[in-house]
Amino acid sequence: MDNNWKTATKADRATLYHVARAIADTTNLSVEAIMEEAFGHKLMVGTDYLSNFRSGAIGRPKAKLIHAWIAEHHPETAHAVDPKLFPKQHTDAWGDYLENHAIHGKLNILRFDKAIGLVQRKRNQPIPDQVLKLGEEFCFLLDCEIDGYVSAFQNYQGQWHSLPLGPNGDIALRIDTGERLLPVDDQGRPETLTEMNDLGHHRFVVAVADDSSKLPTTTNATYCGVDVKSHVISVQFVP
Repeated sequence: MDNNWKTATKADRATLYHVARAIADTTNLSVEAIMEEAFGHKLMVGTDYLSNFRSGAIGRPKAKLIHAWIAEHHPETAHAVDPKLFPKQHTDAWGDYLENHAIHGKLNILRFDKAIGLVQRKRNQPIPDQVLKLGEEFCFLLDCEIDGYVSAFQNYQGQWHSLPLGPNGDIALRIDTGERLLPVDDQGRPETLTEMNDLGHHRFVVAVADDSSKLPTTTNATYCGVDVKSHVISVQFVP
């Protein structure tokens, strides 16, 4: 299939189960655990998700989430089991680099409270930091250690995309030391971001350097040198 889960047949969804089963057989995960990781929450008691999944009766949006999670976390096994459902991904050099050099904990997600028009730290709200709903407005909070420049990217299903941070779609943005909200408009005020369509795991990277020429660009988002600090946060978007 072409991985268009909006039109996936029962056979397509049953095939996805066999891939999940193969991953479960080669890891310490159960199929149920894979589903929970993909959905971002525990399975509801009393619902026979496993039988529905095995028979191909699982909902298409849920199948899309499972496929996205497997593609991100177990691409090699999935490709070996079903190369049509999980075609070989191009080598992700930057992703490999981030595995060893990414900085965690200084880039956070903030949600916009429509009632007061301000942003609030999600740690003060009941939803975990890494989970947002489709259509929910958010921005980034970066604890920046230097005066310099930033650029941002997001990765979804193995593909990297630039994420403009400045007014007029500017890729690189001047930034000062301290906590800074991103992206911003021409008045320096935070602008909202939203994800409307793509469920599942997204990885966001904000790269910081003292010189804009050192930042990764839309044509060279594959490697950051030692002078670039790469701040990473993963977000799962749910219905």
